[in-house]
Amino acid sequence: MPQKRQKKLRGQPEIYSEVKGQVNVALTKTGVQGLDELATAMNLSRSELVEQIGRGLIPVLSLEDREAVKKLCKT
Repeated sequence: MPQKRQKKLRGQPEIYSEVKGQVNVALTKTGVQGLDELATAMNLSRSELVEQIGRGLIPVLSLEDREAVKKLCKT
């Protein structure tokens, strides 16, 4: 029988050793769409995707590397 997920407690760290705070980021519609596509593909929320990028857990690729990865994924 699956275990019940524990309810989130406000002000308590869930994954990391510190509490997340709210930050505003201004993006274009295209930027938001791209962020959402990446987050969905990685099964993450938008917030968690940005968190992991900021922590260096997800490397950021150059435009050249990104195009190379796209080509590899199409084959």
